[in-house]
Amino acid sequence: MTWNECQLARFADTPCSGRLVCAHLIPRQVLRREGYARLIHDPRTFVMACGGPTGIGGHHGELDGYDLAVPRWALPPGLEDLAKASGLGWFLDRRYGPQ
Repeated sequence: MTWNECQLARFADTPCSGRLVCAHLIPRQVLRREGYARLIHDPRTFVMACGGPTGIGGHHGELDGYDLAVPRWALPPGLEDLAKASGLGWFLDRRYGPQ
């Protein structure tokens, strides 16, 4: 993973906007609700993405708003392992399609 460029730009038709922020591929609220708040800062749960002028826009905002489709095959391999080990594979299936 490259930490100095937007990892979601390749799935969008819009140009990058704003500084890079952490875009969680399993939302923080899902991690908290399922008892895995400790994983919020785990680098396997997010990619770096442009966040627009406020951090919640850009490609990060498109991902959160379901306006940006990331194919399952493009998820970081560590995320698949983490989801399987923590029982969160159901979320990846629902959000990104079956493996």
